[in-house]
Amino acid sequence: MSIAARRSATLPNLVVLGTGWGSFSFLKNIDASKFNVSVVSPRDHMLFTPLLASTTVGTLEHRSVIESLRPMAAAKGVKFYQGEALTVNPEKRTVTVGKAVLDRFKREHRKLDLSVLGEKFTLPYDALVVGVGAVPNTFGIPGVEDNTFFLKEARDGKLIRGRIHDCFEAASYPMEDEDRASVEARKALLTFCVVGGGPTGCEFAAELTDYINQDVGRAYPNAFSGSTNLWPRVVLLEASGELLGAFDTSLRSYALKKLHKSGNCEVRLGAAVERVEPGVVVLKGGEKIRCGLVVWSTGIGPRKFVTEGMKWAKRTNGRIEVDDRLQLVDPKGKGRIFALGDCAHVSGSIYPAIAQVAEQQGTYLAKALNTKGIPDKDIINSQESFHFASKGMLAYLGNYSGVASLVSQDKAGKDMKMKGHIAWLLWRGAYLSKLGTWRNRLQVPVDWAKTLLFGRDPSRF
Repeated sequence: MSIAARRSATLPNLVVLGTGWGSFSFLKNIDASKFNVSVVSPRDHMLFTPLLASTTVGTLEHRSVIESLRPMAAAKGVKFYQGEALTVNPEKRTVTVGKAVLDRFKREHRKLDLSVLGEKFTLPYDALVVGVGAVPNTFGIPGVEDNTFFLKEARDGKLIRGRIHDCFEAASYPMEDEDRASVEARKALLTFCVVGGGPTGCEFAAELTDYINQDVGRAYPNAFSGSTNLWPRVVLLEASGELLGAFDTSLRSYALKKLHKSGNCEVRLGAAVERVEPGVVVLKGGEKIRCGLVVWSTGIGPRKFVTEGMKWAKRTNGRIEVDDRLQLVDPKGKGRIFALGDCAHVSGSIYPAIAQVAEQQGTYLAKALNTKGIPDKDIINSQESFHFASKGMLAYLGNYSGVASLVSQDKAGKDMKMKGHIAWLLWRGAYLSKLGTWRNRLQVPVDWAKTLLFGRDPSRF
């Protein structure tokens, strides 16, 4: 056995589940020389979610908003397994992991038999960090799972981009018979529904409206004009009476006016969805909206791993209950298992499920373990508790404008509220500076420049 192997055998096993904001922040800050660190995630990258909506219409390319995990893992001596955590056994301190890539082989290469490799494996842990994130919340509304697109992963952005392309191409075909039925079918293809008036829903609606206003006429000259007066439109549905509910009243009002002013975005407040059928959104009250695309963005719910794989753990609203040091409150996991990000709920807190919280939790927990070493209930309890420091909120509203609410880091200072072009510049600058690598920091401005100079690329591949 080599010296490195003997040294590794004496270190505690630290297993990290997930590659989202919390887990990625934890991995960047953990001292890998003090632990045998293993990372498990179905995806091999970290996704910069604030810019995901921009990839759906080609403002940015998909690879510009993801950061591969393997280069960082190799540099830090961290093991990475592209798999999906299935169950946690707190008594044996093990995690059972499904081999996600083999599942993909089964779907895409059915004739290739890899059963000899097995379907799952087990990892032992001395400390476990759960940062698996969450899934879109359908609220049990019929048809949402089958008939809508979510905007949570990089693949979602690619699928939505493909559907937008197909809707425009299908609607641009010449009709031999311009009867009412064919006109209505084309109008439906050119209607894009967005359900949810939070930042994700508003930013996607804004990006799509920009595409319609700035690029559709160039890419499809004369295709949607003439006697039928066809033109694309975006319908933004929000069940409550306000958009961007977490923002100040004046900024919410500005956002509503700005989206309306775009000309191709219809905002419907108080519009609750009853069910979603293929190509049809049915509102409570019976109104039906025929459309070519439905993007669902109405909040988050727990993953199956949290509800079933860790069903023994105490949960609040479906999220794993942790104390103010991010360790499980359940006695079975206390001192050995930690949870952060969207899958966790800090007892007594009202932290929002946003990237800022997860990122700060990851940094906090990594520094705690770096300082205290091998996890232990009493050692962790000696740490200062976690406190979230909000830096504010940003949202893009289209046509080079946005809203920004910045929290003063000085207790005596005042919070700042901005809107319009200056808020858009701040939005771009803030997110550009948050990108994790110089590769991304170069790619994103290049994509922005290409879009400004040459327009968005509508092709599908």
